[in-house]
Amino acid sequence: MTTHPIYRTADWRSLLINAVAPLELGARALTINNFRDLDDETPRPGRTAAVLVPILDLPRPELLLTRRADHLKQHPGQVSFPGGAAERNDPTGVSTALREAHEEIGLEPASVTPVGFLDRFDSVSDYRVLPVVGLVKPPESWKLDLNEVAEVFTVPMDVVLDQGQYREHSIERDGIRFTYHSLDWQGRNIWGLTAAMMLNLQYRISRLA
Repeated sequence: MTTHPIYRTADWRSLLINAVAPLELGARALTINNFRDLDDETPRPGRTAAVLVPILDLPRPELLLTRRADHLKQHPGQVSFPGGAAERNDPTGVSTALREAHEEIGLEPASVTPVGFLDRFDSVSDYRVLPVVGLVKPPESWKLDLNEVAEVFTVPMDVVLDQGQYREHSIERDGIRFTYHSLDWQGRNIWGLTAAMMLNLQYRISRLA
């Protein structure tokens, strides 16, 4: 695997900021990205959620991911970004993402610099999900809520931005065809909505690099 062109720019942070949708745009103006084939009669999600896409602000940046606790009823053991459903007292999607990241992995909001959005995604669990990209100053240690999160781990941005690392799959369920991607990293399978968001990040950065 060769070094991604992002590292040959004078400032990879500026490239990232130019690649994502600006915060000023607002969530409602973003593209809705469905990674399954939907017709006009398919109900659209009725609930909203947000996740933090945390990029550790290092000389060679890394993407932070979590593995959900095995005892959870929904998506047990799956890899995801920290995040969850919007609550009534969350003023914005950014607020939701930062609150959830603090609750799940102990990430202080002051350690995060939100830089923009990816496309919104409709999930199979009836949520419209807003990915908030943030530069993160890594803490000395993570404080996991073990009721929700089993572990945190990182993937080098070299890997995230290498399209050849992703595999495409197609399945049919309840008459609806799903096309999704996956990426294997150190024994962990990253797939579904999380991999789709990573590919959206990959596409946005690679078209500028």
